[in-house]
Amino acid sequence: MISEILKVAYPNLKIVKNGNFKTIEDDLNLLGIEYSEEDLIKAFAIASSSNSIDEALSSLDNIDSEAIVKVKTKMESDKKAEKIKQEKIKQEKIEKNKSQEKEKERKRLIKEQANASNYLKAISGYKVIGAKDEWSLDSKVKNAMKSGWIPYGGLSAYNPGGKLGGVPNSFFQAMVKF
Repeated sequence: MISEILKVAYPNLKIVKNGNFKTIEDDLNLLGIEYSEEDLIKAFAIASSSNSIDEALSSLDNIDSEAIVKVKTKMESDKKAEKIKQEKIKQEKIEKNKSQEKEKERKRLIKEQANASNYLKAISGYKVIGAKDEWSLDSKVKNAMKSGWIPYGGLSAYNPGGKLGGVPNSFFQAMVKF
């Protein structure tokens, strides 16, 4: 039984990690070879201590129970170490997710705070008032202010040609509502 396992699965037995015999079990099931967990452990112990398949087959009768106990102990400790490693990875992932969530929330709060303190986002209306002279503009702006409009920015003046050709000056004021 063990010799059949060694003949079929020796290369895979050499690379088994943490007592995971899944690929070997699949191969043995595919070939219809009957085995037990104990047989797999013995075959693994022999393969681990040999350098070739011939050496493994020749030492088949020389395997002692102490070597098997060592292999079982090692496999159990490897499984425990792997479980601890997986738990640590899982915990690190949880911590990373928490950290990412905190960072996301911090960015959201910063954005919300920036939006709240940005008065430009609160502008609900915009218009430009124009007049031919600054006195007319002054009265139009004052009337608009009584209606809730607020001057936004400085006065703009347009003086085409500097009075040459009879083109009148024009004055403008931007107005906003919040």
